[in-house]
Order: sequence, then C-alpha cells, then structure tokens
Amino acid sequence: MKKYKARLVLAALLLLLSSCNPDADNGGGGGTGEAPENTFLKVENSSAFSIEYLGEGSKLVTDGENQKFLLVPRGATAPEGYEDAILLYTPVERAISFSTTQIGMIAHYDGILDYFAGVSWEAGSWGDLANIEEYMGSGKIKFIGGTPPDYELIQEINPELVFVNTGSSPQTDIIDMMNQLGIPMAVANAYMEETHLGRMEWTKFLAAFFDYEEDAAIYVDQQVERLTQMEALLAGRDKPKVAWGMVYNGIVYVPGNESYVANAVRAAGGDYLFSHIEGAGSAQISVEEFYSVLVGANIWMYSSNKNYVPNYKALLDLAPIVADAPVVLDRNVWQFDVFYYNYTNEADIQVIELAAIFHPDVFEGYSFRHYNPIAE
Repeated sequence: MKKYKARLVLAALLLLLSSCNPDADNGGGGGTGEAPENTFLKVENSSAFSIEYLGEGSKLVTDGENQKFLLVPRGATAPEGYEDAILLYTPVERAISFSTTQIGMIAHYDGILDYFAGVSWEAGSWGDLANIEEYMGSGKIKFIGGTPPDYELIQEINPELVFVNTGSSPQTDIIDMMNQLGIPMAVANAYMEETHLGRMEWTKFLAAFFDYEEDAAIYVDQQVERLTQMEALLAGRDKPKVAWGMVYNGIVYVPGNESYVANAVRAAGGDYLFSHIEGAGSAQISVEEFYSVLVGANIWMYSSNKNYVPNYKALLDLAPIVADAPVVLDRNVWQFDVFYYNYTNEADIQVIELAAIFHPDVFEGYSFRHYNPIAE
C-alpha cells in the first residue's frame, strides 16, 4: 500500500513538472493597481526585500541594501510623502542586468524581455532560456561587456535602471561607475539566500519593476506545490550520504553546513557529509581531507560542468587520490549542466532533480535537465 501511495504522489509530481513550462505565456504584467492600499505582497521565505502597495498602482519596493524605490505607473502622479525614495515609472524601460542569475529569474514571463536593453553575457551563452538569444540576435538586447563592462555603450543605452549584486561578491567597480554616471541601481541579492525557497522569492522583487509581480507570486506558489509533492515522496526514506565539492589547483571548495547547497541536499532527501564545516559560504580544504570524507559517500556532486571536467580521466587528473573511493568506482559522480546557473527560475526543479539522483528508485526514468553524470 505504501508503494502504491508513493506511485500516486510521483504521478502527481510528474504531472506538475510536465505542466511547468517556464517559457510559456505567464501573463503580460500583473501590477494592475488592484492590491489594497498599504498592504505588502506576500514574501514568506526572504526578509531581504519588500513590496508595499500604496494604492492606484504605485508601489514602494525595498531592495537588498534597503534602498527604497517609488514605482509609479507611467502617466500617473506620484503619491506624496516618499521624497526620499528613488522615483521610477513602470514598467521600467531599457533595463540592464549585470548577472545571469537575475535575468534568469524573470526571462520566462511573456514579454518582460521587451523592457531590457543589456545583459552581461554574450549571445550563445544562454541555452534555451526563454528567447534571450532571439532578442540578442535582433539587437533588441545588447551584450554590454563582461569585466569590465562597456561603459560607453551603457551610456548610449541610457538605462532607466540596472540590477547589481552586493553581499559576499559585490560588483563594487560597476556600482562605483553607475554612481558616477547617475544611473539608478537596484540590488538583487538572491544568491545570498541560504535556501531555495528564499531564492525563489526574488523573482517577485525583480518582476515588480515591470509590473509582473503578481505573475511571479503565482509562479512561486506553483514551485512550492511541486516541492511539497516531492517532500511527500521522500517521507520516511533512508538518506544517501552526499559529498559536494570541486577541485581547483589542488584545493577542494566545499559548501558549509548553513549554505544553500547543504540545505538543498537535505531538502532533496540527502545526508550532507560536510555538515561539520560551519557557515554559509564555501571552505577550502585539502584533497586529502576531502578524500577522508568522500570514502563514506554514496553520491558525489561535482560543482562544475563538462567544459572543465569532461570525463573521469579529467577528474582523476585533478585529484588522483580519489580513484579508489567507492563513489568513483561505482561511477556515481554527477556535475552541473553547462547552463545550470542560467536557470534560476527553476530552483525548485533543481532540487527535485537532486532528489531524483539521490532516490533513483522513486524517480525511475527521470529525464535530467540540470545535472548529468560525469562521462566515462
């Protein structure tokens, strides 16, 4: 009976996944001004930003550095009493994203890319994320350079807003230059969240500047439902032992116990073997120390992709000591898809795919999008 119930739950989850098409029409902007005055959009799993409705379509948005933006529908009069906030008219036009993780969270909303004019990754780097490649091919969205960006092109674009990161990996030089140029910046620090649920919430923040936050709220609710179905499938099951780490120049980079990675592993029904490493960031440990833990693992998630580690030979060239680890002998080492970091709108599916790796008997026949086993 227990197995029969699990099959029913799996069928429900697969149905939810099959109906999840991030590139489908997700509405044309949800900010209709119908929200009651002085109410906040529901944000349950992050305290790093907020969206307050002020009535008549206006919103007060607080970003990751506590900057406040007064967002007013184009053609409307700004409400009084918010003179200290940065005034922007919505939907914001000619926006620039300095991170793939930012635009990746909202690119699937139908028509939202019409409001972007620049991104920091070249054409050909986006995979099948929405239709960014089409926009870049037509010149509607321009590559504004990597490090450093093309500041002359940015001035030519004349963006109404750019999205930047601060936190543990701040875009300091970009922020300084934007200040010099007088270009407004909104801080979107989704990457600082320590849980997938927290990161998922940031689609609402980004969407609010284009009046799509109601669509974003619906989308997040769907993500939570899929994760709830996954949890039901995993209830009461044994937890495989999971190692997570990447080798670079003889050092292994391992996420700490409070990190996004550790929390995702646990959510996906795994036992994270590096829980003794404190903190939310990554620690650098020796290959020998990593190996001493790896020998007890059932699964090794290698946090890079085939462009850097195309096969087991390449892996063993980086760390010969791991050759006799059972997880290597069993060929149960997985890595990221090449476009993994582009699909921040699929944080829920990335966790579900971890569950499918950890519990293949539950997710039999699962077709992976975000991870792949290292090639022989």
